[in-house]
Amino acid sequence: MLTFIGAVLTLTIIILAVPVNLVYALRKDDVWRGRLFVYWMFGLVRVSVRPGRRKAPRPSKRRRKRREMIVSGAKGAVRRRHDVLAILRTRGLLRALIRLLRDLLRSLRPRRLRVELVIGLEDPADTGRLAGVLAPLRLLLGKRSLGTGSNVSIDVTPDFSGPRLQGYSCASVRFVPLELIAIVIGFLFSVPVFRAVRLMMRQSHA
Repeated sequence: MLTFIGAVLTLTIIILAVPVNLVYALRKDDVWRGRLFVYWMFGLVRVSVRPGRRKAPRPSKRRRKRREMIVSGAKGAVRRRHDVLAILRTRGLLRALIRLLRDLLRSLRPRRLRVELVIGLEDPADTGRLAGVLAPLRLLLGKRSLGTGSNVSIDVTPDFSGPRLQGYSCASVRFVPLELIAIVIGFLFSVPVFRAVRLMMRQSHA
């Protein structure tokens, strides 16, 4: 039995140690179009996500009831806001949250970034000023490597014929699920989080 549990845990760790690649593509012609791709297990698992169009909300009795609940629960919302602020003031919690965000961002490894934009304003003079502001950025990040195998390509072209915004952008980011889980577990079992949990329990019993 212990051998089976150990084998399952080992297999789970190996699977979670396989990197995940996130790739997004965004295009602007007449409308915005975008898609997100997720690749895992060396391409064996592939997921494609395309944001759907939002439907216009329909007026209903449920919306009126919701407004009444919002008005009636305003005092409770103020109290909850004070409770949240009190929790955030827990000694060391804000620093732990900042460390969590920093470690999560560091665990994301960009592989590629490509941006191609055509921008034009109503006044050609304003387009010229915008081109002057963007010129140093094009020289700095025109085509370069970040030194970690990731490439950056940014090309912004001014259009003096009139208002225009068209372009294409894509990027890929890699992360290891096991690393993210370890970061989150380290945060959840930190001393500031335990203090915040105790404070939340006292507030719930108050």
